Amino acid sequence: MRYLTLFFTLLLSVSVYSQGIVYDDFSIKDLSAWTSGGIEIKYSHENDNKENGFLEIYTKSPVKSGCYIGKIIKNKPFLFTAGNYLNVMLQGVSNDVTVRFCFLYDIDNNGKYNEDKDIMLQSKPISLNFSGFKETKIKLDEENFTIISKFKDDFSVTEEEITGLQIEYETGKNFKESKLETGIALISEIVNKENISSKDQQDNTLKEKESYFDAKNYPNPFNPSTTISYTLKESSYVKLSVYDRLGREVKTLVEDQQNAGTHTVEFNGSSLPSGIYFFRIKTNERTEVKKMILAK
Repeated sequence: MRYLTLFFTLLLSVSVYSQGIVYDDFSIKDLSAWTSGGIEIKYSHENDNKENGFLEIYTKSPVKSGCYIGKIIKNKPFLFTAGNYLNVMLQGVSNDVTVRFCFLYDIDNNGKYNEDKDIMLQSKPISLNFSGFKETKIKLDEENFTIISKFKDDFSVTEEEITGLQIEYETGKNFKESKLETGIALISEIVNKENISSKDQQDNTLKEKESYFDAKNYPNPFNPSTTISYTLKESSYVKLSVYDRLGREVKTLVEDQQNAGTHTVEFNGSSLPSGIYFFRIKTNERTEVKKMILAK
């Protein structure tokens, strides 16, 4: 599956500040979407404080060197575009501790991340061996993130919403045994302007691979409906079906004998989750598959 950069910034119901598209700025005390394992979390202020409030992350007991400390997870759908930057405001610990950021993708659409069925993008470890707060940017690409999956997949998974953000903490071999006390003040997405420029240039200079049926859908991305059009060179039996990215048939739109010429049919995805879908045109002569994106 080829990597396709898409930008849905205007479709996201999130606040946009100079820090980018904000995933969480910890401006309120409500941490109900956050869970943790092996580690403790709390809001830093008794009263809400948008300017200075942050998420405190800590352990009750000292931790040893060379060990996995724990993780925190925020279960919030978010469409994070490949090529953009994960922007985080991290609190250092002045010790040999690293943190990894993991994007969780619910491929089987069961409402949660499962290691054996779903996909994770895991960042390179980031050192927290500094004092105070520090802004860190990580580009969402194959150089900085590893795909963890039992599927033969690629970065086209980023065309779907993440189901959650997992943050993992580990100590290194030079860690001086102590309690962990750190924090996060901001998590956001910074749009890569160079990426947009490159995409625009590609759109202007490259044509889509030639389609035998001149098949396309508009709009694409769509929400919730799109119109699929295709042209038959001669009269033929036609089957037009829609599949999800796991190859499961979602709906058959056409299954009939049709005359030569251009035909259109509407596909409504209002009952389906956001993500990658495909429509397949099959005639007596050949079969063709095209990708489309449902972005709610």
